[in-house]
Amino acid sequence: MKKGVPTYLVTVLLFALACSLTSASDPSPLQDFCVASKDSNEFVNGKFCNDPMRATANDFFFSGLDKAGDTSNRQGSNVTAVNVDNLAGLNTLGISVARIDFAPYGLNPPHTHPRGTEVIVVLEGTLYVGFVTSNIDNRNRLFTKVLNKGDVFVFPVGLIHFQWNMGNTNALVFAALSSQNPGVITIANAVFGANPPINPDVLTKAFQVDKNVINYLEQQFK
Repeated sequence: MKKGVPTYLVTVLLFALACSLTSASDPSPLQDFCVASKDSNEFVNGKFCNDPMRATANDFFFSGLDKAGDTSNRQGSNVTAVNVDNLAGLNTLGISVARIDFAPYGLNPPHTHPRGTEVIVVLEGTLYVGFVTSNIDNRNRLFTKVLNKGDVFVFPVGLIHFQWNMGNTNALVFAALSSQNPGVITIANAVFGANPPINPDVLTKAFQVDKNVINYLEQQFK
């Protein structure tokens, strides 16, 4: 130990570093696995575990990501998520995956994952992707990139991001997220489709537009 650096200070710094690392994703498991139980009506931060002696290979198995999702909707995209709700063996493992299909010029609209970082790999098509930083010095920096087949891009946890298929052919992306249940907040849906609705006066002032514009936008998300 260098002279002048108290042992207790080093201990505190190491503890702080450990806390910052462990808070970056879901809590670490305390056993080999914790297959999520669907029988409990109690709410906890995660899922209750089944008896590990009753676990089978099917608890760690999901089939269907080879099938394209239905993109015949207004956005022209479809997300097939594989998380703890449909793959019980993911419980406590701090990871989930998704397949994202895009029709020509389809969009996965601006959204956030409040509990997970997302990394994607493009398998088909050409995508314009990006994310916006938080209100640091009121700058809200936009980072964008055009991705082609085989390219990888990461969206930091909690930041607004999007993916848009630039081409006139279908596109396909696979994503991995650093949470068993990362959640998703689609910005336009949350703001203009809240239930009950946000007071139009609030949105009129927030977006600095005429109230008729807000009323129109709210009608689109009913």
